[in-house]
Amino acid sequence: MKLAYSKASTFLLLVMFICGSFAQNKDQGIFNKLNFNEDLLKSVEKSIKSNQKDQALKDLLTIYREKDNLYLQVNENDVVFIKKEYPENVRKTMKVANDVLNQYFLFRDDWDMEKTNIPYQFKGEIDWTVIPNGDEEWCYMLNRHKFWIDLGRAYLLTRNEKYAKKFVKQVTHWIDSNPLKDDLKHFTWRRIEAGIRCENWIKAFEYIKNSKHVTPEFLEKFLTSLYEHGEYINSSFNNFSQTSNWGVLEFHGLFNVAHFLTEFKVAKQWQKEALDKLTTCVKLQILPDGTQWEQSPMYHNEVFHCYMNVNLLAQRKNIKLPEIIIQKTKDMAYANVKWQKPNYHQPLLGDSDDTDLRGLLTLASSLYNDSVLKSRAFEQLDYETLFITGIKNKDIYNNMTSESPSFLSTYQQSSGDFYMRTSWEQDATYTSFHLKKLGCGHGHDNLLHFTIFANNRDYLIDGGRYSYVDDKWREFFKSNISHNTLGVDDMPNTVYKDSWTNTFEARSNAIFTESTKTYDYAEAENTAYKRLEHPVSMKRRLLFLKPNIWLVFDSFSSNGSHKYSQYFNYPNKKVKIENDGLVTTYDKKNLRIQPINDVDIKLTDSWWSPEYNLKKENKKAELFKKVEGSTSFISLLYFPEETKLSFKKTLVYTRNNVVLKDEDAEAITITIDEKEYTLLVVHNSSVPAAHFLKVNNQFVSGEVVLIEKSKLENDIHIIKD
Repeated sequence: MKLAYSKASTFLLLVMFICGSFAQNKDQGIFNKLNFNEDLLKSVEKSIKSNQKDQALKDLLTIYREKDNLYLQVNENDVVFIKKEYPENVRKTMKVANDVLNQYFLFRDDWDMEKTNIPYQFKGEIDWTVIPNGDEEWCYMLNRHKFWIDLGRAYLLTRNEKYAKKFVKQVTHWIDSNPLKDDLKHFTWRRIEAGIRCENWIKAFEYIKNSKHVTPEFLEKFLTSLYEHGEYINSSFNNFSQTSNWGVLEFHGLFNVAHFLTEFKVAKQWQKEALDKLTTCVKLQILPDGTQWEQSPMYHNEVFHCYMNVNLLAQRKNIKLPEIIIQKTKDMAYANVKWQKPNYHQPLLGDSDDTDLRGLLTLASSLYNDSVLKSRAFEQLDYETLFITGIKNKDIYNNMTSESPSFLSTYQQSSGDFYMRTSWEQDATYTSFHLKKLGCGHGHDNLLHFTIFANNRDYLIDGGRYSYVDDKWREFFKSNISHNTLGVDDMPNTVYKDSWTNTFEARSNAIFTESTKTYDYAEAENTAYKRLEHPVSMKRRLLFLKPNIWLVFDSFSSNGSHKYSQYFNYPNKKVKIENDGLVTTYDKKNLRIQPINDVDIKLTDSWWSPEYNLKKENKKAELFKKVEGSTSFISLLYFPEETKLSFKKTLVYTRNNVVLKDEDAEAITITIDEKEYTLLVVHNSSVPAAHFLKVNNQFVSGEVVLIEKSKLENDIHIIKD
């Protein structure tokens, strides 16, 4: 009996020990995840072994307060300098922070992906799943938590504890209100938001980590949630993530978490896996010309931002990056240089906003010590970059040399965009020409679309994006009529299905470009209307005769009867129809669009969107004609006040002195002072380019030929033979 009792007692004691150990182990929570091989954690380990969890958390908080920041490189000693040198930026920081104190949200940061203009205030508890005005993007913006960085900065700038207290309160509320479960994965736990807020949480924490409101208990909650973010992000890497900006933003988040949680067992594995995934993404998504394939500078730069952070943290942590990440990040910086407008902004191509690129290029030039990138960045270290690089690097950056790029006009062959410019000065003349459809959901119906920026202003613009809500506005802003492109029978080129997909995609063919000191030239065919019962072949040829004259030859070839249209979008209502053409109505330096062939002109009220959630009234012009068979439009664009010229349609002859029909070949002659330019375009393949043609008593051979004639010389440029 005694033996049986003894065995039973032993078994019971064993069960109690196991259960007790399990309970104790479970109670340790975050400590199970720590890597106690790290010397830094010896004090934490000692407290745990003494069953002093509270002390262990205090020790862990001390570690996180004392360890080097990933991003923040300024401190309270720099506040006087910051307030003196960046007063307007400080004012904006304080406004955002004070708004957040009052649960009043307006997303107006330069690189907010979906800006807002209508504020929203929570009177009681914040509902993190709310969707004001029916736009889910508002909910997504709320859950990216970028505004918490401003709370952190306000705390650094004022040392007022109310900002740190609010950060702790809102983070705690978010964590408690948003458990990771399936019904929230389309809202607060959408994967892209999870990735983005990892960076924002870490940056904000680095500002307020020494506050009395950052308690050991809060640290445990904060780190546990970041750990959960890491597990969640690393749980999937599907085909969409690999080929979309999403994958970069997701695993950039994991890369941040891995470097912030370096004391955790899984940190090194996450670092490796994040870098592996980011390497896969950079190989697939960044084209040989340096552009992100989705054809949206906005999302190109979200991806660029992530890879710059990867480079930055690798430099600070002495991590060897794959060479392809280093090079592709620099390629992305140079893609920004190539398409940057003279006012330093990115183009509105696809789903993009009219955003200044200099801040991103300031960080890039600092990372790479690149004088060319600096020439397109801020001359002095900007506010955002200062917090990341620190005042100690201010003079290093400010003293960097600045060197203009060795190129002017450039064709981004992979993505199909030609950027033409006369100089790198702010008063340069700049034209973009979109020759290839590549991007998917963020791409627009904009094949053969071109823009003009000159004299420090936009003249012809891209319509922008306005909204992602699947309604008439989304369709309108993506459509061909919101771009300076072409149409047939009032039909779109690409047929819209919903916000992100189309039932038919317009494609280009036969792209050709050439760039010289005298001119830039590009052409392509849009095959969209070959789908019609009476198919139409449509081609645009654009000659930029430097510094400020454009000739546009648009040809339509068909056997049927159609309405053919050109569309031109202006940034405002300052335009009128005058003398069978269009002219802007500024005080000076007005652009004239002069049709050479007979067309009808219609000028209507319209809209354009320089940023998300903002639409402005403007004018849209349509030049059109209804004809049987083939036809063409020739448009001369120039500034009459700056360039006194005359022009005429010029007959084209065979070498047997037979006049060719317009459908076969056309030419226009422009006279400027004592110099004459004649552009010949052969439309119809029935007149082979190899045949000699006569224009202005000059024999030439070629499909596209520019004749430059003066009293002293006669130059023939065979642009395309």
